[in-house]
Amino acid sequence: MSNRLLLIIFSLSILCSCGDLKGGKKIKDGISSGKAVIELDSTVANYGTFPKSVGTISTSFHFTNTGDADLVFLDVDYSCGCVLANYPLKPIKPGKNGEVIVSYRTQNKNPGEFVYKVYFAINGSPSNIVLEVRGNMTNN
Repeated sequence: MSNRLLLIIFSLSILCSCGDLKGGKKIKDGISSGKAVIELDSTVANYGTFPKSVGTISTSFHFTNTGDADLVFLDVDYSCGCVLANYPLKPIKPGKNGEVIVSYRTQNKNPGEFVYKVYFAINGSPSNIVLEVRGNMTNN
């Protein structure tokens, strides 16, 4: 066998001996790396009735990582282009707090009641979270 093939086989054997990688846990020598757990203060923001002239209205959703591993936001999706979310780009350590700011932009939107959602994939439990903004925009 060539040295390159031996190196590949050796590398694969090392990777396979590192333990179980399912469910966000890595077990080696009986030690678990744990799992992130997100606890949100709320998942719905009700803006009530407000005029279109506001332009943009925002809400902060506060959370805590109550797990024992870093919490990472992996992906975000929106039910409408009129909402935007600012969320942590760096991992949130266990026991630490964070916030997601969701903004609703009134430009090019018709007055009336609305409900829009922001969908996040995270590396913890639950693996998906949904934040909702709702309100009633008047014509000024």
